[in-house]
Amino acid sequence: MLTIKVFLDTNVLIDVLSVAERPATEYSIRIFQEIRNFKLEGVITVQSVVDAAYVFRKDPGTQRLFRDSILQIRNYVNLEPLNAFDLQDALLSGAPDFEDALQVYHAYNAGCDYFITSDRVLSSRSPVSGMQFCTPEAFVRKMKEMSLGVRTKGTLTPERTREG
Repeated sequence: MLTIKVFLDTNVLIDVLSVAERPATEYSIRIFQEIRNFKLEGVITVQSVVDAAYVFRKDPGTQRLFRDSILQIRNYVNLEPLNAFDLQDALLSGAPDFEDALQVYHAYNAGCDYFITSDRVLSSRSPVSGMQFCTPEAFVRKMKEMSLGVRTKGTLTPERTREG
């Protein structure tokens, strides 16, 4: 069976962890559920977790939810450190956004098929040696085309609880 390996950018992680509805939340949650159901292989860098923690740092309730969610997510997503090869490739690339370059080169070096991001500039990039860039919404459409059994709207249950 062919496994599709997807890299999830920091903003996709934030979509899933946020208690506030964000534009791509629904699609990001669908992708995480397909990873949890072993229909996709997911990759997130430890740096993305650190960056997301910074976003959620102010509210103690949100911090608790963040920690609990990361402890669950790490059970089914490959949580990987950035390494010296990623750093070197990003530095040599001359890319204007170093943080994005680190994530892109890690995804490439990890052999990911897709780089999923809500960043419109990144999502519109041309493929890099077979790795395609797309938004969560565009990837969910691709999953339907690939017959990965993506459920329709309203049948998904996020792994987080919304406070409100």
